[in-house]
Amino acid sequence: MPRLKVDIRIMNGTIIDPEQGVSGSGEVLIKGNRIVESQPGATVEAGQTIDAQGCLVMPGLIDFHAHLFNGGTDAGINPDVSLLPMGVTTAVDAGSCGAANYESFVQAIVNHNQMRLFGLLNVSSGGIITNRFHEELNPVCYDEANIKRLLERYSGQIVGLKVRQSTEIVGELGMKPLEATIKVAEELNCPVVVHTTNPPGPIEEIINYLRPGDVFCHVHHGTGQTILSEDGKVKPSLFKAQDAGILFDAANGRNNFSLKVAAQAIKEGFLPDIISSDVTSGTLYGNFVFGLPYVMMKYLNLGMSIEQIVAACTIVPARFVGMQGQIGTLKPGALADVAIFRLSRKEVIISDKFGDSITADQYLLPQLTILNGRIVFKQIDF
Repeated sequence: MPRLKVDIRIMNGTIIDPEQGVSGSGEVLIKGNRIVESQPGATVEAGQTIDAQGCLVMPGLIDFHAHLFNGGTDAGINPDVSLLPMGVTTAVDAGSCGAANYESFVQAIVNHNQMRLFGLLNVSSGGIITNRFHEELNPVCYDEANIKRLLERYSGQIVGLKVRQSTEIVGELGMKPLEATIKVAEELNCPVVVHTTNPPGPIEEIINYLRPGDVFCHVHHGTGQTILSEDGKVKPSLFKAQDAGILFDAANGRNNFSLKVAAQAIKEGFLPDIISSDVTSGTLYGNFVFGLPYVMMKYLNLGMSIEQIVAACTIVPARFVGMQGQIGTLKPGALADVAIFRLSRKEVIISDKFGDSITADQYLLPQLTILNGRIVFKQIDF
């Protein structure tokens, strides 16, 4: 009988891997930093066996919208310390830095954390350095030459441009920052992620600027003009935009999420392509965000399936950062990033900043995280 030697064997769990269309019992085998295929009839000899009985075994999660410039901005968190215990093995910084300080982010954060980190480059040169004042978004201040240099130097690490298109930020500029950002992105052949809470114009106007592959961020915000029309239903243009390839990111945060908007959208089948946290130093472990598993819990209790939720935290963001098939999946040959959760039953009150709440009866409790084939977090009783 043939023998298959591996470093880690995860048994008895329920595998959730939307990339492969898998949702059921199975095992995950790891050798080095890769997932390996089981061999029919082979005896598995594992250096370590993990019993995942009663747990969900899924690819390491990708938090597509987090603020990670710890020490360089007011909002920044420590990626490894904060996210690995949440089952998150890859994250994208959501525009904390611009052309003037992005290299400091790479040197201070990307190069000194274990987890896989990407960044969106803010079109404002200083990025979002503080909560005390907004970034400068007058297009005459865009440093296009330096933006181009950074995208070339950090090709693959910078995955797009970021612009915040809120009334209180852009003021009388209206849609000009977004229009100018799209123009720069077209010249540099990169996508744009746009913050849409409290927009200075109709949602449809933002949609009209976006191209397939661009991201409409904070899709369930409840401030100013939202995705809902006056009759309380999702605007038809949103469905058309999603069908055309524009991506919609939940990115809840504290100020960018409404339970009423999210519930209505899910009821109508308008589901987010990406589910991310928008976690900051002010919301980490807090009541509205806590971390990505808490945000996932919201959508689970609002009616999305666990398979739909995991797909929005793995497949789509993996494709956006150019690593589909390498991360966000447990298929053989992929990098060995794994998150194990226990789906626990307990009443939890979920609230938003508008005072609305629902009673949830299930939540995801992180048990173990594997990054590149190494255990980097484990509950003491798991």
